[in-house]
Amino acid sequence: MWADTDDLAKPLEEFAALHGRTLRSSSTKPIDLSYPNPRAGRDDRAFTQLRELVRDLDQDDLQYTPFGGGTLVRRRVAEAMNRRYALRLRHRDVVLTPGATAALSVTFAALFRPGDEILVVTPCWMDYPLYLRRSGLTMVEVPSGPGKRLDLDGLRAACGPRTAGVVISQPACPTGVLHSAAEIRGLADVLHECERRFGRALTLVSDEAHRDVIWDGRPVSLPMQVHPGTVSVYSYGKAWSLQGQRVGYLALGPGLDDRATDIERAMRSTGFAAPTALMQHLVMRIADWEPQHESLGDDQRWIRARLSDAGYDVVPAQGTAFVYVRCPEGVDDTEFVRRLAGLGVLAMPSSLFHEPGYFRLALNTTRPQLVVAAQRLDQALNR
Repeated sequence: MWADTDDLAKPLEEFAALHGRTLRSSSTKPIDLSYPNPRAGRDDRAFTQLRELVRDLDQDDLQYTPFGGGTLVRRRVAEAMNRRYALRLRHRDVVLTPGATAALSVTFAALFRPGDEILVVTPCWMDYPLYLRRSGLTMVEVPSGPGKRLDLDGLRAACGPRTAGVVISQPACPTGVLHSAAEIRGLADVLHECERRFGRALTLVSDEAHRDVIWDGRPVSLPMQVHPGTVSVYSYGKAWSLQGQRVGYLALGPGLDDRATDIERAMRSTGFAAPTALMQHLVMRIADWEPQHESLGDDQRWIRARLSDAGYDVVPAQGTAFVYVRCPEGVDDTEFVRRLAGLGVLAMPSSLFHEPGYFRLALNTTRPQLVVAAQRLDQALNR
């Protein structure tokens, strides 16, 4: 069965091989800006809480919880979202998951039927197609418009009688673009128009794994605020630089209030169950907190200006730890990433994100390391 997804899995496997070879064999110590595993101190409050929990909890606190998480922590998350975004979620509308990846996989499996078409705005996170295909769903790519912003006309044109859902990320991964309130309202209008035209409800899957990584200070508009049939996917790991601990959730909008049981059954049938008991205790403490990103904002503004001055075309953005950059004209993105690796900088090619011609940097290290990386990027451009 896994052979069905071999073609989708291979690009990342090939990049991982390049990544490993570069780290092992480079004569110049590589600066790894490919994966968003932070090596620079940002906001460590959640990590401090985690250390305290490890010290204070006893064995009884680390036992099994229900599929989708304990009732108290789900209620805590729902209340936090309601206060922050003026929503009316109940605890049953929130399902805790072992990270955003599990939330996405469970959502696709539970809320759609084999044969459905799902519109996916590209560039997009690399593994959406894997999850969709494994659930028997057909992915229809809808490229972003100028500036990597939502192409509402393109979405309207792509919608058809078999369309059951749309997938976006807010803010977008890999570009870091934060969709404005007007764009989100426009997207809701397109969905409602397509629902009337084809006579079926459309589920919007809003991947908000980076929702709390907005470094320019502007507010986030959530699709759930304007489209009732929205699933909101979130990652505490991304927000607090605890990615390896795998804790997040999905929240069901009011148009999906009858689907909580389907989601919980999918949690059981896929084997995801729930985040660890330890991480659920952490969420109880930090659900209302917003991480601070002043240092990330400083690094983002610095390197964007530095790359632009050097001659790179940098996609404007407002969120995530990513910088999305166009490759030099006529140079394939995979080839350019190999060139960068030869100079001691590891970046990801945009073909992993289902779009050619760009590369992505993750600002996961210190400013002195970024200065060296920028110098090497200059060399790559001028070869």
